[in-house]
Amino acid sequence: MAEKMSTRGLRVSFGKTEAVKGVDMEIQAGAVTAIIGPSGCGKTTYLRSLNRMHDYTRIAKVTGEVFLGDRNIYDENLSPVELRTRVGMVFQRPNPFPTMSIRDNITFAPKRHGLARGRELEEIVERTLVQSALWDEVKDRLDDPATGLSGGQQQRLCIARALAVRPEVLLMDEPASALDPSATQRIEDLIYELKKDYTIAIVTHNMQQAARVSDYTAFFYMGNLVEFGKTDTLFTNPKEEQTEAYITGRFG
Repeated sequence: MAEKMSTRGLRVSFGKTEAVKGVDMEIQAGAVTAIIGPSGCGKTTYLRSLNRMHDYTRIAKVTGEVFLGDRNIYDENLSPVELRTRVGMVFQRPNPFPTMSIRDNITFAPKRHGLARGRELEEIVERTLVQSALWDEVKDRLDDPATGLSGGQQQRLCIARALAVRPEVLLMDEPASALDPSATQRIEDLIYELKKDYTIAIVTHNMQQAARVSDYTAFFYMGNLVEFGKTDTLFTNPKEEQTEAYITGRFG
């Protein structure tokens, strides 16, 4: 079941550099929220804070609150492992486990977390590959190495892998930036289908893509959330001068 996320006063710094500066924002359940802005504006840093990826960076400091539903994900009683079964992530470049088959990429997390066994695992493989629009292309070669797939297929496999533990939220960090136009179109079509069942937040440098796939858009600049609203409104009638300058190409 899709769940909303929200941040209150979220700040992320790396040493003396503050990358995200007190962001209050809601990511609506069952919708796609695009995060746009020029390079280095804090988009990816913000996204990675939503499933505690900065826990692995020694100099990173996160303050403020991040909620999944009504629960603060930085609560010491919520482990990062449990969180990541509820908030999945797909990265900029496809990263299937290189030594594993297509099937094993998908079953790895359900096995590790004790979520399924035997026939249940096979059902997860089929369900997630159907959800990621990959089933018809790979159903006869599930035991082949995942690295034998094309770049676009690998990215859809990574999406299937993220869906295997039935998360409530799916975070996507420029998921099509390394893909050709045809593969990009398939990822965008997939995002549109997935929002029926999941809350999705996507970082993208491509404003046309944000306009095509998202229901809401957040514009970041220099670590600040400048403007947030419904995508149609933000792109056609932005409230802030900085937003208008960015979407019309005057900077960024």
